[in-house]
Amino acid sequence: MRSWSRLLLSINRSFRVKLILSLSVIILLAFGVTGYLTYRYNLSLFEEEISKQFSSTNEEALAKMDLKVQEVVRISQTVVFNPEIEKVITRINSSEDSDPFNLYYNKKQIEEQIFQIKSDAPYITGMYLYDLKGNPSYFSYTTSAINIPNESVFSTIRSKINDTYGDLVWINMPLSSSVEPSGFRNTIIVARWMKNSALNTYGVLVMAFDESFFSGSLKELTKNGEGEVYLFNKNNELLFSNTPESSVDKRERLKNLSQTQIMDQHLFVQGQSEVTSFKLVSGTSLTAIQSKNRDLFQKIVISGLISILLTSVLIVLSTGNLLRPLKDLLQGLRKVRSGDFDTRIEIRTKDELAYIGESFNAMAEQVGRLIKEVYLTQLSEKEAELKALQAQLNPHFLHNMFNEIYWKLYLQDEIETAALIAAISEMLKYSLMPVRTLTTVREEFQQIRNYLKVQKELFETDLETIIQADDDVLNGQVMRSLLQPLVENVFMHAFRNKVSHKVLLIKASSRDGFLEIEVTDNGCGMDEVAISQILGFEGSSLPQRSDGRESLGVRSVVRRIELVYGTPYRMEINSVIESGTTMRLVLPFVNNVETGGSVA
Repeated sequence: MRSWSRLLLSINRSFRVKLILSLSVIILLAFGVTGYLTYRYNLSLFEEEISKQFSSTNEEALAKMDLKVQEVVRISQTVVFNPEIEKVITRINSSEDSDPFNLYYNKKQIEEQIFQIKSDAPYITGMYLYDLKGNPSYFSYTTSAINIPNESVFSTIRSKINDTYGDLVWINMPLSSSVEPSGFRNTIIVARWMKNSALNTYGVLVMAFDESFFSGSLKELTKNGEGEVYLFNKNNELLFSNTPESSVDKRERLKNLSQTQIMDQHLFVQGQSEVTSFKLVSGTSLTAIQSKNRDLFQKIVISGLISILLTSVLIVLSTGNLLRPLKDLLQGLRKVRSGDFDTRIEIRTKDELAYIGESFNAMAEQVGRLIKEVYLTQLSEKEAELKALQAQLNPHFLHNMFNEIYWKLYLQDEIETAALIAAISEMLKYSLMPVRTLTTVREEFQQIRNYLKVQKELFETDLETIIQADDDVLNGQVMRSLLQPLVENVFMHAFRNKVSHKVLLIKASSRDGFLEIEVTDNGCGMDEVAISQILGFEGSSLPQRSDGRESLGVRSVVRRIELVYGTPYRMEINSVIESGTTMRLVLPFVNNVETGGSVA
C-alpha cells in the first residue's frame, strides 16, 4: 500500500514537472516571437523618429546658414552701393586721376571705406575690387591663408557671373596658398557685378571665405564625426562638404535627392532654402543605432529566459497558503505606489510571509517619514541658499554713505560726479530689497543703465550699448538683480583684453509664453568647458577666479532660476571664441497689472 502511494506520488510529481517544462517552453517560444516582432517594429519606429528629428535639425542648420548668407549679401550691397566708393572709382577711371599721388589718395579712400565695412565680418579671408579688364586695380585684401587670385581664377569667376545682373554667385574652388602643404586651399568665392544706380557696370566685387564659414553653422549635423553634409548652390554645384573623398556618383545621387533615403548605412535628408535656393543634404550613421537595438534585443531575450526560469521555480514552490498573503502584499504595494504611505497590511501567518508583511509595514512607515523629512530639508536648503545669495546684496551702510556723498557733491556743483554717485546709490538701494521680492523688466533694465553709466564714465570709453525691450514685456515680473551678474561678467571677462569697438546688446521679448532676455557681447567668447562649468553640468566644477576663489556671479543666476522656477526655465549660453557670447534667460512671462512707457 505504501509502495502504491509512493508510486502515485512519484507519478504526480513527474506530471507536474513535465507540465511546468511544457508551459515554460510554450512561454519561451511565445516570448521569443513576440520579442522579435516587437524588436523589428520598434526598430522601424525608431528609424522613422530619427528621420523626423534629423530633418528638423537639418532645417534649423539651413536657417542658420541662411542668416550668414544674408549677412554676406548685406556686406556686398554695402560695398557695391556705397556712393563714396563709386565716386572714387569713377575718378580713377577718368583721365584726371593720372597723377600718381591722386591715384594713391583715391585708393586709400576706397581702402578706408572697405575696412570700415569689413570690420563687421572678420570671417572674410580675401576681398578684391576688379576693373572690367580683370585687374584688381581698385582694392585688394588677402590674409595669409590664400594668395591673390590669378588670371585663371578670375576668368573662371567672370564666366560664372556673365549671365547675372548683379546677383551674388557662390563658388567653391581651390586657391593657391603658401601655408598649405598641398599648395592649395579650398575656398568659398562670392562674386558679383558692381552696378551703380543707373545699372551701369563699373567693376567686379570678389570676396573669399574659408570653408569654416559654413562648417560652423552645420556642426550640429556632423557631431561625433559620423554625420555627412553636402551643400549645393542654386546651380546644383557642390559648395561645401565635410567628406571631400566621397565618390562623384554618390554626389550626383545626393544632388538629385528629393526625399528621405537610406544609402551606405546612412540616413540622408534634404532641405531647400527659399531665401538663397541652396540645397542642404545631410546624413547620419545608422550603424550605431542598429547596434544598440541589437544589444537591446539580446537583453530582452536574456531577461525573458531568466524570468521564465524564476517563474518555473515559483510555480513549484507556490502553495495555496501563499496566495492570500501575497495578494494582501500586492494591494499594499499598489497603495504605496499611488502615494498612500499610511497603508498597512494584516499579518495572517507566522512564517516568512509574516516577516515580509511586518517589514512592509515598517518600510511604509519609514518611507513616509523620510519623505516628509527630505521635503522639509529641501525647503530649508532652498531658503538658506536664497538667504545666502541675498546676503551678498545687502550693504546697507554703503547706500547711506553714497547718499550723503551725492548731496555734498550736488551742493558743490559737481553735477556729473554727483550723477555717478546717484547711479551707484540707486543700484545699492535696489539691491537692498529681498531677493524674493519680484521686480519688473523695466526696473531691472533701469538698474543695468545705472551700472553701464558708471562703467562708461569711469572705465569704458569705447563702448556701444544697445538696450531693447518689447512694450508688452516691460511690466513682466522677474527676480531682482538677475541681470547684474551677467552684465558684470561681460566687463570682467568678455571685454577683459578688448581695447576698442566694444558692443553690448541687451534685449527682452516674449515668445510662446516665455520671457526671453539676451545679453550679447562681441568679446573674447568662451569654450565648451567654461560653458559647462557656468551652467553646472554634471561632472563640472565651478569656474575659478584669478585669486583661487570660486566664481559665483553667473553661476548664482543659474542656481536661482533652478531654485525658484525649475524646468523648463533656464539659462542658455551660445559662444564662439574671439567672436562673442550670447547669454539667454528663458523665464516665465507674468505680466504685472501696472502699465508704463517704453524702454529707450
